Amino acid sequence: MGKKQKSNTFLAHGGILAAASIFVRFIGMIYRIPMVNIIGSEGNGYYSTAYSVYNILLLLSSYSLPLAVSKLVSARTAVGKWKETKRIMMAAFVFAAAVGLVFSLVTFFLADFFCTKVMGSPRAAIALKWLAPTVFIMAVLGVLRGFFQGLQTMIPTAMSQILEQIANAFVSVGMAASLFQYGKELSASTGDATFAGAWGAAGGTIGTGAGAFVALLFCTMLFFLYRPNFNSNIHRDPNTKVRPYTRIMRTLVLTAVPIIISTAAYNAIDIIDVVIFNHSMKRIGYTVSEYTAVWGDYNSAFMILIHLPVAFASAIASALVPSLSAAFAEEDRELVLSKISVTLRTVLLIALPFSFGMMAIGGNLAKLLFPSIAPEAEKYLIAGGFAVLFYSLATVTNAILQGLSRLDKPVVHNLISLAVHVALMFFFLYVLKLEIFGVIIAYMLFGLVTSALNLWSIYRITGYLPEPVQDIAIPAGASFAVVLVCLVVSFVISRFTVGKAGNLLIVLLSFIAGLALYFFLIFRLHCVNSADLLEMPGGKKMIRVLKKARLM
Repeated sequence: MGKKQKSNTFLAHGGILAAASIFVRFIGMIYRIPMVNIIGSEGNGYYSTAYSVYNILLLLSSYSLPLAVSKLVSARTAVGKWKETKRIMMAAFVFAAAVGLVFSLVTFFLADFFCTKVMGSPRAAIALKWLAPTVFIMAVLGVLRGFFQGLQTMIPTAMSQILEQIANAFVSVGMAASLFQYGKELSASTGDATFAGAWGAAGGTIGTGAGAFVALLFCTMLFFLYRPNFNSNIHRDPNTKVRPYTRIMRTLVLTAVPIIISTAAYNAIDIIDVVIFNHSMKRIGYTVSEYTAVWGDYNSAFMILIHLPVAFASAIASALVPSLSAAFAEEDRELVLSKISVTLRTVLLIALPFSFGMMAIGGNLAKLLFPSIAPEAEKYLIAGGFAVLFYSLATVTNAILQGLSRLDKPVVHNLISLAVHVALMFFFLYVLKLEIFGVIIAYMLFGLVTSALNLWSIYRITGYLPEPVQDIAIPAGASFAVVLVCLVVSFVISRFTVGKAGNLLIVLLSFIAGLALYFFLIFRLHCVNSADLLEMPGGKKMIRVLKKARLM
């Protein structure tokens, strides 16, 4: 296989995982609409608070396992060390089971402490306790996903994510409705109105566990189906010297820990933000129910919509690490630079128009999907639309540095960004009193600082610099043109109709017109050529269509 074909393979698999991730995020957004409408803004606030604690505990226990296992497996299989790969898997399963069990118990027994003393939202503990078993399930699932990613196939991960989210959607909505009703009855008997939203949120978290269990069953089945091939490769492995389990476990831990620290610092802002926000709002005089409802709207109208396009960058990052690790292990500098270049170009081409578009019509989209949000929440995406760009870049540049075996860099950069973020949070909330808009601006700037530091390190290590015109100026200019189109469409439609129908027409027509203009400009201005498209999934078909349209 040639170098260009090798490069194509990782991006094709990244495209598969990206398509699955977008589909998964779309399902997640769709099921959150009825769930939020069932449990209300306050219930969604409890759900989001519990999920923030769960995410950190998951990060500390097992979130790094797919990346760590895929990195180790790809490096060994690239040089034919299948016996050592088997030992890596055995060590990873032991590590996952032990750590997953410990953190599951921590989640359950310390839920009240985390939610009451740390988060300032006692009722969120009900939902958090239901998430405890999911921590263990995700740990074991992470090993299986990492194994297949290490073999440089993203299809098992993609399929398991789709099945996971489908199960999650059905169970979450059903259980949220059922337990919300139970909570209403409890509220009626106790006189405490917070039980309805709290138990509704718990129903949503049960769906998370159900989805993870379905994904685990699917990946386990695939692993057993692959075992004959795996054993065959092990028997053909001529290497007689295999590292002992103690050294392999040490390597696994030393690989996982920097990723854990980096990822924890990168994702810790979710829990830090809710802690600082809750305490600052309480100090101003807001009640728990009031600031929990605001936080619920923030997660619905901002976080869900921002991270829908960021899923593309996350998928490309997952596909990139094992591929880049293998190229780096083979000391193929040309292939390493090629992978970095095509990855960053692809992410910029996707993230820039979505960032501008979110700022233009994000408010209409938020109100259309979540009609129960407060009017102020429609402005959240105007203030923080560029979070799409910054977090897409931060995600993929973290992955590039990890693939280059510079695990220390993302750790240091994320910790620096986190320190800056915390300082800004206190300044925006306690000094300027920007309330939720302070959270949004600080959140966006975290991604910017992380991206800038990562890009500087990538340049220092590899010498890579993006093309200023082709990679940045043209996509940015075309994206700004998308904003103008969206604003014109919004202005015209708002003259004739308002409400849900108006929002629907604005979102649909702006998306279609903006997307058409963006593709026209980037192809007309030669930002993307046929060689670039050949590196993407379905590239040949796209070239045929574009040539017929005389855009290439």
